[in-house]
Parts: sequence; structure tokens; C-alpha cells
Amino acid sequence: MLYFSSPLRVKIFSLYFLVLISSCWADLAQETVYLTWQQSPSTTMTIQWISSNRDKQSIVTYRPRSATKEWLKVTGESLGFPQASQYLIHKVELRDLQPNTEYVFRVISHPEEYQFLTAPKNLDKEIRFVVGGDMYHDDISFMRQISQKAAQTIPLFALIGGDIAYSVTSGYFGLQQINRWIDWIKAWHTDMVTPQGNLIPVISAIGNHDLNGGFNQTPAQAAIFSALFPMPGHSIYNVLDFDSYLSIFILDSGHATPIAGKQTDWLRSVLGERQKVPHRFAIYHVPAYPSIRDFKNKYSEAIRNSWVPIFEQLGIQVAFEHHDHAYKRTHPLQKGRIHPDGVVYFGDGGWGVEKPRVLKWKYPYLAKFASARHFIAVTLTASEQQFKSLGDQGQIFDEYVHSINKPKSNEETQIPTQQMLIEPKNF
Repeated sequence: MLYFSSPLRVKIFSLYFLVLISSCWADLAQETVYLTWQQSPSTTMTIQWISSNRDKQSIVTYRPRSATKEWLKVTGESLGFPQASQYLIHKVELRDLQPNTEYVFRVISHPEEYQFLTAPKNLDKEIRFVVGGDMYHDDISFMRQISQKAAQTIPLFALIGGDIAYSVTSGYFGLQQINRWIDWIKAWHTDMVTPQGNLIPVISAIGNHDLNGGFNQTPAQAAIFSALFPMPGHSIYNVLDFDSYLSIFILDSGHATPIAGKQTDWLRSVLGERQKVPHRFAIYHVPAYPSIRDFKNKYSEAIRNSWVPIFEQLGIQVAFEHHDHAYKRTHPLQKGRIHPDGVVYFGDGGWGVEKPRVLKWKYPYLAKFASARHFIAVTLTASEQQFKSLGDQGQIFDEYVHSINKPKSNEETQIPTQQMLIEPKNF
């Protein structure tokens, strides 16, 4: 039996401890790789991951999957994880990529290869994406079950409508629970992979549980969200264009930015500039037309007063809403009436909620309601938008099809004001 002196034992133990910790940090970097976009989805991809604050290298090597070309190397940047000095967030943006092409890449110092698919340049063939929100609300297994079902639909990307990791859960003020962000990223990395092996990029709007303070805050309180989900510009609200066929308007429903004022003026301007884009969607957290909450809550009223008239005037076809922990689809709505040329509002945030809420009052604008964990699979063609809502077993429980080339109609059905403004009983 070997015997080591006390000082030598300390050195050996210290060396073992350092090796163990280094291994854990290495695993963290490999387990947290995820994708998003800041610029054109057909020619760029932003790769991010989390590491210890000792690993400052932000380098990715990549090449087309079908090519035998040499690996190209791109150096990005690392920034401190807000409120968690032990971590760094790494960001590397790949540019000048080929549309509709699979790429493989590696994060520096790690042998594992990952792959992704760029967006097509046009809609010669259909594309699919998935939508949901209110994710890591309870045990992470509920979120992961829906994520796995969503990945099986082979989406090009995912739209998330806020309340992602519920990092602020017990009161709105104070430090965020960083471990919940890390756990969410790990789960996304593991589960949001298509059967072909492509990582699924995420585009996210902000929710009230994604920043300190919940509502009526400033971008400074949303530093973690902004670092993890960089917008295509420098604001928490912005627009992401898929060439000339799809525009997604990512909005802030009163969390780090006021609903009215500058954001509304911006929305009117950028939506007005995209009238020739055939597919136009908005995504945000608090619903204009809630399924569970009081119709007259001030944030929903603010959205109906500020954004809904712009949606109707300038042609948002579908708005994705969340926050209520249930599923809803409204009738097409225009000026408070059911109208075939109106906007359809999908929601209401139930990706990872263990116990979705139960309907207490059927608002007349609701076409479909379900107390169900769910995601929405959206398929786009040159002339049509198809929506399938799927539950936690992958079952389809609601479907809706919208033709973007149909002629305008004069038909309308007025929703009586006294019915629309009735509050849910026992709320």
C-alpha cells in the first residue's frame, strides 16, 4: 500500500479537484450550445454557449456538411453573464452562408460536431416552425416532453413568447435564479434537435418572469434576457426578416419597454415598410385577447389600443400571445368584430406548465379553447399558412388554415360590446 506524506496528499487532492472541476466546466460548454439569429436566417447563424469565466476563447470552426472543404474558423466574443460572474456567454456569428444548406460546426477545444440548416431564400418549398411560451414553469420534465414532440415535427426554428426559464419566480425583485437559465439551455440543447440532427434556432420575445421587476422596467433590468437572446438589432423589440417572404415582429408587452409611444411608432413604421411580404406574424407575451385573465386588465387594453389597430390596418395575419397558461385560438377579429379578413390570435402559453388553467368564462371571441400543454406547428407555403396545435402526446387537437391570396370579404359578425367586456367570474 502506497503512503503519501501529508503535503503530497494535499497536492494530489488539489490536482484531482482541479481536473474534476475542469471536466465539469468542459461539459457545461458542450451541453449549452444553442442557436439564434441576429441577421438574415438564410445567410447567417449565431452560435452561443456558456462556460466558466476562465474559458475566454470564443472560436467556432465550420463547413458545409456535404462538402470536403477545409474547416473555416471564426472568432466571436465572450461577455460576462449578468449577475453570475462565474460564467461567460460566448457568441459567434457565422456569415456569408449558403441558403437552405446544412452546416457542421465545432466549438473550440471540444471534439463534438453539431449541425444546423440555414433558411431558404424563397418559398419554393414549404417551411415549418413551432411556437409556444411559458416553458420552465414547473418541473423541467414537462417542458422537455413538449420540446421533444416539437422537435419531431422538423421545424426550421422555434418562436418562444416569453417566460422562458421563470428565473424570477418568488417575487419580481432581487437576483435571478441563474441555475434555471442554465438548466433551460441544457434542456433546449438536448431536446430541440430534429430527427436529422439539426439544432433548432430559437427566437424569443420577453415575458414578465424573464427580468427583474416583471412590468414597467427598463432594458437594464433585462440584461440576462438580452445577453442570451440577442435581437436582430439593439432593442428588446425588433423585426426579423426571412428574405422577402416572412417577417416576424418581436414585441415587448410592457416589461422592459412601454407598449405605447416609441415601440408603437416603430411598429407602425416597420410594418408599413413590409406590405409586400406575404407572411407577417407578431409575437409577444401578454395577450390582447386573453383566454383566462380579465379582458380589461391594463396591459391587454394597452395592446388593443396601441398595436391591434396597426395589426389590422397594416396586415398582421396572426399574432402569437402567451401568459395565460392555456390554449386559445380566436376568431379572425377586426374592429371588435368577427370578420374573415381579421387577425387571428393564437396562445396562450402552456409549453411547460404542469397544470394548465381551466376556462372560467367563454369570451365570444374564442373559437377554440383547451386546458392543455401544447405547442403550435406552423407550415408556410407561397400561398397558405397552416396551423396545427399539438398536445403533450403529440396529438393534434386544433387545426386552422389561412390563405394569404384570398379576396377580401365584406362579411362580418359584430361581437356585442357588453359580452366582450364581461369579466371572468371567480377570477
